[in-house]
Amino acid sequence: MAGWQDLKQIFIDAGLSELADIIAELAANNLDAPNIITNELRKTDTYKTRFKGNTDRLAAGKSVLSEGEYLYQERQYTEVMKSYQAGGLATRSNFANFISNDVSVTEVSSRFKNAYTRVQNAVNSSDKPLVDELRKLYPSITDNEIANSLLLGSEGSEYLKSKIDIAEIKAAETETGVKSSLGAGFLQSQGVDRNIARAGLAKVGAQLTGTQQASRNYGEASIEGIQKELESENILGQTSKRTKRLASQARGQFSGQSGISTKSLSRKTKI
Repeated sequence: MAGWQDLKQIFIDAGLSELADIIAELAANNLDAPNIITNELRKTDTYKTRFKGNTDRLAAGKSVLSEGEYLYQERQYTEVMKSYQAGGLATRSNFANFISNDVSVTEVSSRFKNAYTRVQNAVNSSDKPLVDELRKLYPSITDNEIANSLLLGSEGSEYLKSKIDIAEIKAAETETGVKSSLGAGFLQSQGVDRNIARAGLAKVGAQLTGTQQASRNYGEASIEGIQKELESENILGQTSKRTKRLASQARGQFSGQSGISTKSLSRKTKI
């Protein structure tokens, strides 16, 4: 453990003169007992407030960071936040929250990439379908606070990414007016993004009524599952024998009813 001189210099270098002064006062009474000085310093309210992350960790039965490690961690958080133009979030309170909850600098960076930036872009660009889905996920949070809340919350970056991915697919449902029968969660698990879902659901919407009618016309006992098959085709690239057959039958019927044949087209018209 560092002696009181080392601790005092750490605090002075970090602009924490109030703690350096407390060390000096304690040193005046305990010149030959640096360990006592260190322990007494850590008992003060000023110290506990400044290193609140450690205070919370100690209360939770966790090991604490050294003062040097704590300040270094804060500097790293600050650098990440500034790199994402979010320097306003670089506060001691937010740092204490991260430190007390074992949120690494790498995890903070991932939250920016996977959640914060995506949500901020949606809000700033007035992406109503996505923002509406996010409101359903976080009904108690205002639009402008959603991104900050995701960044500072307890949910991990990968979990946040998954939730927003699903919200994006549901936004595609709103945009096309077609609700997925396979489900947004399943589509997300298959690597489908919003653009793919939007394009695929639009095709499903254009084909569904005709395919269902063809199914009835050709004596299908049930039309259940047709939408799922169309989604599998148009979104996941999987072939459905039934929908292919129905489409072929429908084309054949249309051709047969047209009244036009190759032979008739070859005849010359007499005037």
